Amino acid sequence: MRKLFLDTNVFLRFFLKDNEKQYQDVCKIFSKIEEGEFKPYTSAIVFLEFNYVARKIYKLSISETIGFIEAIRKMRGMTIIKKTDINKAINFYRRYKIKLGDCFIAAQVAKGTMLITYDQDFGKVKEIISKTPEAILNNVSDKN
Repeated sequence: MRKLFLDTNVFLRFFLKDNEKQYQDVCKIFSKIEEGEFKPYTSAIVFLEFNYVARKIYKLSISETIGFIEAIRKMRGMTIIKKTDINKAINFYRRYKIKLGDCFIAAQVAKGTMLITYDQDFGKVKEIISKTPEAILNNVSDKN
């Protein structure tokens, strides 16, 4: 079973349905999670980013946002990462000069876990493997 760390924008595409292609790809990833093919991970930092974007950019209500976060927490097999290697995150920030929040997320991605994201900045972080939902689905279908 592959371990997938799900980034903020994956959840945003699913709940907001503002990009049909990305929404469909995320739905397929979530189906594979429900089937037990993938083990999902995320973190409180992702929840903070999700809340900020949902509330400030998309103007969702607190109750809508909480409902979405609760749905994420209840996803089959979901593990919420609670620890962050602060030194690692700061080193990523210094080295790669991407958003600090992304550095904190990158520091939480365990060895052997793939970060699933639409944020191309994660590609700069050499210590992790990041792919889009489409890329991971193509990889899975290539193996079948």
